[in-house]
Amino acid sequence: MAFDRTLPALLAIGTRAATVRVLLLSLLGAASEGIGFVLLVPLIALAAQGGEVAALPFALPSLSLGVLLAVFVVLVILRSVADVARALAEQDLRARIVDGLRIRALDALLNANWRWAMTRRRGESEALLVTNVDRAGYAVEMAAQLVRLGFALLALALAAMVVSPAAALTGGAAAAFVLLLYRPLIRRARALGETLSRGYDLLYSRLGETLAAQRILKSFGREVQASQEMSESLRELRRTEFAFVRDSAIGQAALHIGGAIMAAGLAWLALELLELELAIVLALAAIFVRALPLVGSLQSAMQGWSHASPAIADALSMIEAASEAAEPVSDGDAPRLTQRIELADVSFSHQPGRPALSGITLRIEAGEMLALTGRSGSGKSTLADIAAGLIAPDEGSISIDGAKLGEGARRAWRTRVAYVQQEPVLFSGTVRDNLLWAKPDASEDQLRAALKEAAADFVDRLPEGLDCDLGEGGKALSGGERQRIALARALLRDPDLIVLDEATSSVDSQSEEAIGAALHAMAGRRTVLAIAHRGLLTEIADRVVRLEQGRIASG
Repeated sequence: MAFDRTLPALLAIGTRAATVRVLLLSLLGAASEGIGFVLLVPLIALAAQGGEVAALPFALPSLSLGVLLAVFVVLVILRSVADVARALAEQDLRARIVDGLRIRALDALLNANWRWAMTRRRGESEALLVTNVDRAGYAVEMAAQLVRLGFALLALALAAMVVSPAAALTGGAAAAFVLLLYRPLIRRARALGETLSRGYDLLYSRLGETLAAQRILKSFGREVQASQEMSESLRELRRTEFAFVRDSAIGQAALHIGGAIMAAGLAWLALELLELELAIVLALAAIFVRALPLVGSLQSAMQGWSHASPAIADALSMIEAASEAAEPVSDGDAPRLTQRIELADVSFSHQPGRPALSGITLRIEAGEMLALTGRSGSGKSTLADIAAGLIAPDEGSISIDGAKLGEGARRAWRTRVAYVQQEPVLFSGTVRDNLLWAKPDASEDQLRAALKEAAADFVDRLPEGLDCDLGEGGKALSGGERQRIALARALLRDPDLIVLDEATSSVDSQSEEAIGAALHAMAGRRTVLAIAHRGLLTEIADRVVRLEQGRIASG
């Protein structure tokens, strides 16, 4: 079993103090138990013979049976207290690592540039943040068990060495040989863990697609097929988990059989060859009886770590990749748009050899409403993303009032941009909650002014008005109402640029007219870049630019 880089990386997320606390408490518990087993020899001898044990390779002070029993009880109490404290310390360390890993992964995803983020499947990210991080927590438990069991077995081995070095060395060699036989099972556990990680990625992706497509599934009558596909994914996961449990059970059974053989062999060695005294034989037997289940637990923990560690490796790899794709920190104040946005000879490719934009030169005047039209795949959304500072062009440049928008300025520029997409994103909560998400310090008057400018005065007619609960994703509203609240939220930021990505393509004609009237009223005051195939937005726009195959065809 190799810890490679995963365990040090996990411990780096938890605090050093928490790690040291677990180690010291594990060591204290193991040491008190080991000393207790050594005391068994004189206890048994005094109880059975009333005297010392001549065969012991060390001398104990002349102590009465009562004193020895008292010391033994104190050691048991000390070990019990240490075990309780260690269990709490392990839970604290696990929580620190799991929470820290989840937050690091989320921060890495959120701070990665949009170009990199577009290449990831949502299901993969969800599986990583939920299942893989939980499995990392299980791996932490297994690692803590390995430490605790390792210390406990070391203490028992030292106790056995004190009682009978020959018997201890023989038993230790046999135990090491048995653990060596488990290496194939441990390697298989890691392979099963990697399969499980891939299975959860697929499951979350399929689950997300299924839930997002409920309406279309019903309209096509594909509910049964969708359920069957999900069931097959679950069966694959269960088969993988069953294989791991089967291997673990086989390992435990083999250990019990091997333990019985070892016990018989050590008993014969101690009584027939070494001719040890009964007190020493009984103490060795007690040590062996205690050590055997610990060896079994050690084997299970080794398999558990190997099974769970691929999830840690996946999480760390994603964090590393996302960190490498992180956007630079803003290097100054956000540029303000007072004159124009200029794209000069801009080219961009999502995939090598397949340009989404080629040689785009475009000027958007402050206060202008410009509509982008063209077929699907003509590059409209890509151009809007570049103008909004979400992605950087591969070639060419974008300037705000003549100042080029470099890597360090794009993030700051986005604070001056509001994005309203085709499917409006509303959060669970009230209308007020959704508006304040854009500007937490907005006053009541500012909220109502934004709603009025977005033609969202219907909010006054909702039960409880601004404090009306919209339900998950704003399901309590129609599509047009959701879109107008999304527009009001965008306006609340007082943005220099508003990007509308087909914002009226999925709403009814009445809502489209209301949104169009609101945009028309902003003429000259707001800079609007609207993506539209046709309809009202192209009619009220100051200028219409048509794209074909990533190039400007007209406008």
